[in-house]
Amino acid sequence: MDKIKFYAEKDKMSAQISNVPGFEGDVFGLNFPESIGSSETARWFDTIKCSWKEINDDSWEGRGWVDGELSYTIDVSIHEDYVDFLIRLTNDSNKDWKETMAFNCFNNGDALTVRDHECKRHWVRSEGEFKRLIEIPRKFGPRPALQLYSVEGAPAGKDIPFVNAFRSTPEDVAIEGWMAIRARDGKHMVAVVSKPALFTFQNREYSCIHSAPAFGALKQGESGAGLTRVYFVEATLEDWYERMVKEFESIDPENYIP
Repeated sequence: MDKIKFYAEKDKMSAQISNVPGFEGDVFGLNFPESIGSSETARWFDTIKCSWKEINDDSWEGRGWVDGELSYTIDVSIHEDYVDFLIRLTNDSNKDWKETMAFNCFNNGDALTVRDHECKRHWVRSEGEFKRLIEIPRKFGPRPALQLYSVEGAPAGKDIPFVNAFRSTPEDVAIEGWMAIRARDGKHMVAVVSKPALFTFQNREYSCIHSAPAFGALKQGESGAGLTRVYFVEATLEDWYERMVKEFESIDPENYIP
């Protein structure tokens, strides 16, 4: 049986997932994290020093840092139909952080069986109901192809400085902390889920979806953990959701062992 492959260049933020059963020929792009840190002063990838190291066929380790401000580790674990990214963020600055986040990009632009620039096969869940993303109200900002969404149970997007800066979050709308895209065959799907999830993001230009994990309030020298899982499954949306909820009920990122 084919096995999912993960690859990252040593000193670059970007990585790839390929050889995924059921997604023949597809290559999925990753920028984990595209941005990270305090939600007020999060650092973008081009200001972060980083490195990747392959541990074995099933795991990689990523590290990143901005001297005098932050550092993080990413433990990547590869499973039969999903890949886990356990991120630990440390506040190395001289200020306390009220709220923290990682902006993890899962890019489907080169995945021919999945990519959906018209957003017709994107799915979310709001107020207990599955909905196509195109059914959710949008707020068109300076970059109309992208959109950010508040997450049920998390602070509203307008109260998260990183999110509010995009000016692309619809008010009075909140969804659960995951996004999914059904493949063209109608049988397979990909999804991103984080725990805890602070907000979600979608960009029609690149057919990318994000579920941004939070790490809590971090005082100087403190660390926090968050988990992002990327699923590649053959299932109905309902069956996958039932499975995902059961799996995540027992996950505590602070004590999670992949």
